[in-house]
Amino acid sequence: MNGCCILVAWLHKDIALTYDAFHLASFIGIFVTVFIQSSAEELLCRGFLYQKLRRSYQKPVVAIVGNSLFFAFLHLFNDGVTILSLINIFLVGILFSLLVYYMDSIWCAFALHTAWNFTQNIIFGLPNSGMMVPYSVFKLDAATAANSFAYDVGFGIEGTIFADIVLLAACIIIYLWGRKHGKQAYNVWAE
Repeated sequence: MNGCCILVAWLHKDIALTYDAFHLASFIGIFVTVFIQSSAEELLCRGFLYQKLRRSYQKPVVAIVGNSLFFAFLHLFNDGVTILSLINIFLVGILFSLLVYYMDSIWCAFALHTAWNFTQNIIFGLPNSGMMVPYSVFKLDAATAANSFAYDVGFGIEGTIFADIVLLAACIIIYLWGRKHGKQAYNVWAE
């Protein structure tokens, strides 16, 4: 999903990226850090709040939407936040919640959230939820970045209508996949 959004922004010439450097130790260390940060958000939203709402209400939609609204609220005061970026974060919350619901595992949400943040910030050097980091494999030429349907200078690809459409499509695909295959528990230790 990120790759698609980044490619469109790059092809539309909203962003210019140049290779900077690849330092294996930094790459691995930052990956672990991003995994911990992303997983902490997932533990709070999908591990605690989603589970609490899921047990308290009969309809899973309450848990899915409720924790996604809270997830968006957590990002409300990030730099460059806009209505489109909040919609994006809400839709990401829906996507992660659907994965937890249909896969009956928080590990998918851990992995996808980590990949989401790591791809934007560390590999491509783009803002992730409005935040930049000093190390990335590619560097964004911020002076030439332009606002469009595919890139938001203040928030990155997450602040765009294009990213919202991609996420909405992903949510629909996961929902349809889940409906087709039915909700079932995937227990890797079961015989």
